[in-house]
Amino acid sequence: MKTSKKALALILVLVVLTGIAAYFHLSTREEVIEGTVQVTVDGHVQTVKLADLAYEPVSGVRVNGKGETISVEGRGILVKDLLASTKIASYSKVTVVSDDSYTADLTAEEVAESGKAYLLLEQPYLRLVVFGDQNSKRSVSNVVQIIVE
Repeated sequence: MKTSKKALALILVLVVLTGIAAYFHLSTREEVIEGTVQVTVDGHVQTVKLADLAYEPVSGVRVNGKGETISVEGRGILVKDLLASTKIASYSKVTVVSDDSYTADLTAEEVAESGKAYLLLEQPYLRLVVFGDQNSKRSVSNVVQIIVE
């Protein structure tokens, strides 16, 4: 009987700790107005409406974490074109941030390469897709912020 009370008490403590951790995790999520993405340069934030962007048909193949290829079809915008639409011309690195604070970095060379780094429209957010990339960790869904350095 003592063992079952200890086990129950341990389970209760773990449930409470999980709840606390979940609360803090959710409170750190990036928040933006739905249907927008924030572009941050030198601490200055521009909010871009997704509906205002000029999308083009996108198709290709990306690799997932298991090394499997996944066909990608949709409408998107090159990362370099999004940056150009916000009058950003010079940078060395671009960090793409999801709503749960997951990040992926792109070099200026990768952004400049035609057909390489797209932001696909997946309402109400964007998804970063880096074609030809063997690093599946850079497929970022629910993009809410782009930090330009």
